[in-house]
Amino acid sequence: MSNAKLAAFAAALVLAVSSQASAQSAQAQLKAPPHMTRARLVAWCKSHPNAVADCKEVRADTKEVRSDRREVRGDRREVRADIKAGDKKEAKQDARELKADRKDLRRDRRDRRHDVRDLRKDTDR
Repeated sequence: MSNAKLAAFAAALVLAVSSQASAQSAQAQLKAPPHMTRARLVAWCKSHPNAVADCKEVRADTKEVRSDRREVRGDRREVRADIKAGDKKEAKQDARELKADRKDLRRDRRDRRHDVRDLRKDTDR
C-alpha cells in the first residue's frame, strides 16, 4: 500500500472511532444513571431539557399529595373531636369527608407514581 492509502485508511479509522465515541457520549447524556436516588433524579431533571415538563408534573402531584395529607389529618381530628363531644351526626358526616379525602389522596399518589414512571422511561431514551 502506498503512504497516501495508509494515511486515508488511518484517518477513516480515527474518524469512525471518534464518531462512535461522540454518539455514545451523547446517548450517555440523555440517559439517567442507573439506580438514581430521588434527590439525584431531581437534580438531573433540573438540568435536563427533555425532562423539565415531566418533572413539573411530578412536583405538582407531590404538592397535591401533601395538601391531601393535611386534609386527611384535619378530618381525623374533627372526627375524634366529634366523637369526644358525642355528636354522632357530625362524626358520621366528618367520617364521610375523611373517606372522600382519603380517596383523593390515593388517586393523587397513583398519579404521582405514574408520572415518576413516565419520567424514568423518558430518561432511558
